[in-house]
Amino acid sequence: MRVLLFGPYPLSGQPPTGGIMPVVQTLAQGLARRPGVQVAVASAHVGIGPSCETDGDVTVYRLPVPRYPRSRGHRPLRRALVAVAEDWQPDLIHAHGTGYYAAAALDAGRPHLITVHGIVGREAALSPWWPLKVKLAWQYDALMEALVLRRARHVVAIAPYVRRAFARHARLHWYDIPNPVDEAFFGVVRQPEPGLFLCPARVIPRKGIDTLIAALTLLVHRHPQAQVVVAGETDAMPAYVAHCRRLIAAAGLEAHVRLVGNQPRAALLATLARAWAVVLPARQETAPMAVAEALAAGCPVVATAVGGLPDMVVEGRSGLLVPPDDPPALALALARLLEAPEQTLGMGETARTTAAVYHPEAVLTQTLAAYHDVCTFARLNA
Repeated sequence: MRVLLFGPYPLSGQPPTGGIMPVVQTLAQGLARRPGVQVAVASAHVGIGPSCETDGDVTVYRLPVPRYPRSRGHRPLRRALVAVAEDWQPDLIHAHGTGYYAAAALDAGRPHLITVHGIVGREAALSPWWPLKVKLAWQYDALMEALVLRRARHVVAIAPYVRRAFARHARLHWYDIPNPVDEAFFGVVRQPEPGLFLCPARVIPRKGIDTLIAALTLLVHRHPQAQVVVAGETDAMPAYVAHCRRLIAAAGLEAHVRLVGNQPRAALLATLARAWAVVLPARQETAPMAVAEALAAGCPVVATAVGGLPDMVVEGRSGLLVPPDDPPALALALARLLEAPEQTLGMGETARTTAAVYHPEAVLTQTLAAYHDVCTFARLNA
């Protein structure tokens, strides 16, 4: 079987960023190791010319993102992606996201599978800090999401929440397949340090970093050893990052909160090994890789009960759930983990057990079964 993935793929020598890129990389590399499967990836990048290279057994097509792509409906980029399909002649195209990658997969007229990674309309509504230009882009992306799902047939739900969010699209054929987590996270040897919390999130309003700072202001009075490492990019929203830094300074939390930016994989794994828990105070999430990776590493998770997070974190067993935008509740949950160390360590053991569904071998088996089902459907309906 020849499989072509449409989605972001890391540049040579650089770590994956965002939630979708590590999924595409893990799938591509895992599929290429399966007997009888040939894999290529078409990935769009800003500021990079067209090229074709190999990463192990994976063929990687690099495509440039043209200027002002949304103003032309992403048509030049969609045509370039379709041209890759015509060149590589896949049996199936697996597109990631509900944007131009998915639209191009549908344009190509080949058997397709589309993985829904987010609920664009809901995420856009929770981004009041974005400038007008970006808000308009969000609205465009939400419209494209709706148009893609009207045309699509075979789609992957990475969490039950995705199915619930798009229940109105009755003609879709769903496959319930979680995102795969790199095997390195399952191999983390835990040496948790009481008081050290990791927040692996971008510093943007949707991730609720301001709520976390407010909660820590309350927590350090009871637990002065508490500290949070916020590991995520700080470039997308400079005004919000500056706002968070002002909150940290005003509360005197410079010794307790560190915004360290994107971390290389080795550094992230090392921090996960030491973290007492992972905390994600988001206002909206679908099925964040950061939580799946934390569970795979045997790290308890404190998260908000929004979107697909209650599908991932088992309350009281693999972590704790709190309401969004509620600093006292978040502070209380973090304090509970610090004050009940045996229970917290038990949560970590349970977390790793529940994370078995994210192991790449399990996900690859489900994915290949979906591929065969889609191709059989295409042959029967040709």
